[in-house]
Amino acid sequence: MDVIEEFKTYLELEGKSPQTVRMYAYYVDRFLKDTKTPNYRSALRFLAKLKQSGYSNKSLNLVVQALKAYFRFEGLDEEAERLKSPKVPRSLPKSLTKEDVKKLIKAVPPTRKRDRLIILLLYGTGLRASEVCNLKIEDVDFKRGILIVKGGKGAKDRVVPIPDFLLKEIEDYLKTREDGSEYLFVEVRREKKDRISPKTVWYLLKKYGEKAGIRVTPHMLRHSFATHMLEKGVDIRVIQEILGHSNLSTTQIYTKVTVEHLKRAQEKARLVDEIIEE
Repeated sequence: MDVIEEFKTYLELEGKSPQTVRMYAYYVDRFLKDTKTPNYRSALRFLAKLKQSGYSNKSLNLVVQALKAYFRFEGLDEEAERLKSPKVPRSLPKSLTKEDVKKLIKAVPPTRKRDRLIILLLYGTGLRASEVCNLKIEDVDFKRGILIVKGGKGAKDRVVPIPDFLLKEIEDYLKTREDGSEYLFVEVRREKKDRISPKTVWYLLKKYGEKAGIRVTPHMLRHSFATHMLEKGVDIRVIQEILGHSNLSTTQIYTKVTVEHLKRAQEKARLVDEIIEE
């Protein structure tokens, strides 16, 4: 086993997602081919080359995280600590309006029960695309009205409540299934009924989004779920638990989204403007 394969195993044992493992391994492989002596200095030179080639601070931040993980893997903790991430402006997550969500769901033909349910789950439970793809039929507890989300981000399991109407949607969808797969969602055009892939989920949203005249991604639906829940007065710690955020600070960004929403509504009302103009 070469060093990259060992590094990938290390990352998997750390609970990193398959996508993170793939990206970290890609950049570390490029780094090792670029230097003979992996250390803080050679890492800075590698990052400088990437910056000169047009990498943004956001992209460089990913590379820094990959290199820090590699240094820790090699027992070079001090080198990892010396390596600092570039400052990346934290942009507010984009969410859809409730009207946009309605348009998106209406864009799905009635015969496409699988596609409709995927969209409803992304918006109605706040699951990540990868978590939806990994769902098994046994993970749906119809009696208690919950989903068991296994191996989410950070390899953590969590319980997510499901609204009654969504449970009914799942039941109706399962009545159409005859493939025998253990997964809740499968690829429909393959002889072997494998679980659906995140790439397919992205494609479906792009297709129905274009039909509805809106831009949408799986994460935008997750953001929409959190934002709309907060606007309804749901406690932020409850939202944190449902989303599977380990830190409350990650969830608190949605309070800023809601404030922006309120500011836009206030500006649109022009109450003070009208008084002054009178």
